[in-house]
Amino acid sequence: MNNSIKSYWLSVGITVVLILATVLVAGCGQQGANLTNGVVSEITMSTSVDSNNRPINPTTVFPIDAAGFYCSFKLSGFPVGAKLEAQWIYVGGDPEAEAITGKNYVAETQTATIATEGQGYTYTVYTRGGIAGYENWPKGDYKVVINVDGQEKASTYFKVQ
Repeated sequence: MNNSIKSYWLSVGITVVLILATVLVAGCGQQGANLTNGVVSEITMSTSVDSNNRPINPTTVFPIDAAGFYCSFKLSGFPVGAKLEAQWIYVGGDPEAEAITGKNYVAETQTATIATEGQGYTYTVYTRGGIAGYENWPKGDYKVVINVDGQEKASTYFKVQ
């Protein structure tokens, strides 16, 4: 072989090796599930959830005598063991209730631990008896905040009227 052909194949070989090395290093640098990459999506209020924890009868308006409020959402990319927290907040709207609770009253906080890696739907439900002194839910605006390991990842509003 002449020197120009040898040089050509040597440069092709070096290029292939460099490309493979770059791909391997980049692949090793990727991390699996972690808090930074984790996403809470498809957050939906509803009157119930199905067997896959997806919302049934999605709505953002509930009657004052509702048995409870369901919040369904999809988790993706969080590590096993991460702490999931749902805060149910009465934002306000009923002067009588606000006199008791004030605005932005955290009526209930629910916690759980993420048990599986990957993605899937889950839900939280806030049932009757959440605000002291009320047989029915106070009218007004409410909010659900979803935190993972202390970081807010999603929220949604709903109304009781």
